[in-house]
This record gives sequence, C-alpha cells and structure tokens, in this order.
Amino acid sequence: MKINSLLATLLLFFSLVTYSQQLKPSFDKQEVIHSLELAKDLHKSFAKDTLYTLTNYTRIYESKELGLTNKWALYKNDQNIYEIAVRGSVNKGLSWMANYYAAMIPAEGTLKLETDKIVNYRLSDDPRAGTHAGWTVATLYLLEDIQPKLDSIIATGAREVIISGHSQGAAIAYLLTAAINQQKALHQLPSDLIVKTYAIAPPKPGNLYFNYSYEATTRNWSYSVINTLDWVPEVPPTAQMLTDFNEISPFAEEETNAMFKKISWPKRWFAQGLFKGLKKPSKKAVHKYNKYLGSFIFKQIKKDLPHLEEPTYMKNANYHRVGNPVILQGINDQEYMDKFNTSKSTMTHHNPPAYLYLINKYL
Repeated sequence: MKINSLLATLLLFFSLVTYSQQLKPSFDKQEVIHSLELAKDLHKSFAKDTLYTLTNYTRIYESKELGLTNKWALYKNDQNIYEIAVRGSVNKGLSWMANYYAAMIPAEGTLKLETDKIVNYRLSDDPRAGTHAGWTVATLYLLEDIQPKLDSIIATGAREVIISGHSQGAAIAYLLTAAINQQKALHQLPSDLIVKTYAIAPPKPGNLYFNYSYEATTRNWSYSVINTLDWVPEVPPTAQMLTDFNEISPFAEEETNAMFKKISWPKRWFAQGLFKGLKKPSKKAVHKYNKYLGSFIFKQIKKDLPHLEEPTYMKNANYHRVGNPVILQGINDQEYMDKFNTSKSTMTHHNPPAYLYLINKYL
C-alpha cells in the first residue's frame, strides 16, 4: 500500500511538472526579443541552428503568401510554447494596399473571400466596434490557414501560444488575438488556452469600442511595444465625430437638440451654427475615408483578388491605440539619435534594429 501511495504521489508530481504553465501575464523582455527575431526570420529565413540560438525556437511551419500578400509561420520552443508570427509589410503593391485600405468595417460580420468561401468573423462582442478594413481582410485570409494548424496543436495538448508581429504584422496580431479570444468565449476553443500577444511597432487596428473590448478580454496578456520616434503607431489618422460618443453623452444628437430648445431664438441660432461647424469637418473627413481609402482602394485590390466582395463601411474613423503600452524613448539618448536619427529612411526608427537597441538598453 505504501509503495502504491508513493507511486501515485510521484505520478501526480511529474504530471504537475509536465503541465506547469510557462507563460505569465506580464511583459517579458526575452519573449519580445524572440518575437522581433522571428519577425526578421519571416522576411529572410535564418538557418535552423541560427534561429534556435537566437530564439530557442524551431520553425515547424511557414505559409505561402496569402490574401493581401501576407505570410505567417508557426514556431515551437523546448517549453512546449508555440508562437504564431505574422510578417509585416513587404515591398509589393498589394501589401501596401492592405495598409491604405483604411476605411472601417464592423468587427463582426460576413465576408466573401472566394467564389466558394464565405466566412463569418467575430472580433468583438460590442456591436459598436469597428476595425481597419485592409488588416481585417488580411487576417481572415490568414486565419483560413492558421485555424487548422491551431486546432492541430491544441489536439496534441498545447495550451500556450504567443501571437506576435511587427508593423503591419502587429496590427494583424491584434485581430488574430481578438478572433481567437472570441472563439474561446463561444466555446469553440478550450477555455484553458492561453494566448499572449506582442505587437511591436503597431499601427492602430480599430475604433475605441473595439479597443475597449480587446483590452477587457486580454487584460495583462497583450503588449504593444512602441518607439515614440516611430511614425507607424500614429496611423491611421483619426477623425472623431460627435456621433462617436456614447449615446448618453451631452454630445448625442437627442441631447443637443433638447439643449437647443431651452435656449432663446437668437442664441439658439448662434449655438446651432457653432455646433454644425464642429460637426462638419470630421463628418466630411469620414466620408472621404470611405470614398478614397475604402471604395477606391478596394477597386485596386479587386484586380488581384477578383472574388473578394466589398464590405460595408462604417461611418467611423475613430482609430485608437490598443493594448498595454511598453514605451521606448530614444529621443533623449544621444547615442541612439546618432545611430538611428537619419533622414535617409522614413523607417529608421521603425525597423527591428532600432527597437532591439532600445529594448536591450532600457527594459
């Protein structure tokens, strides 16, 4: 009996050791350095030994270019942690069209990708949430390839996944994370699946309500690494309309109309004119967003993806930063400025070497 009890205790101990959680809900410097190296690997593959030395990862799958010239790869390390890394923009027209296709679409809907492929997607449970059209389309094409691989590793017992990307890849990493977390909420994926996200040099993926939903879901499991001299985290440009405020705000149309009725006629006329002047520029900006960065860009994309169906655009361009920010400031570092602050390239503060320098020095 004593031997059986001892064996049972040992089995329980080794079981706990085998399945102990490796990922933690906190920023990890080494993890983000590895993610940056994987971002570089996606652009120009390292030799197998070099990749392992740099990251402790082995590449187990690499996709072909999909959709809007996007690509991803799946890596695994010795701790049974998998990483889904998404490639950033490349020097091809369709890749940059994905960035310029900046009209906003609902974060939940249906989209026809191919003649026989109609996908239902859900990136938020908030009906007011909207996301960048180009990066959402890119995410959906990638997800068609990622989902079977994700299901496969989950079936083997994997429960810890990092999702990462640099630049455009960072924006897609947000949306992939959102899609997977929504699948968890709908019990389409195991509830004990841990997803941790590193978005490096990320642009803004969606509106304020998408960001609320994303941050409420991810909490301390998603990090946005931003160099304050990098222009990419500042895009897309934001146009906030008064209709973007919550309905119970004093800026809501019903509230303002009720307020104007309480004012005597001469003052009411002046106040209504002033209010109209505040509303008009942002409303006009959103209209142009949908016209030029929506339908016009879509026509160019359609030449390469003839079966893609144009989505319905929201009257919204209220883009916001998302995720727990990890801020890198090189502006007061003379050594950094001497090395990276050059007018020869608009990407000098954006590319991985600048981020690696600041991460290694300050984090």
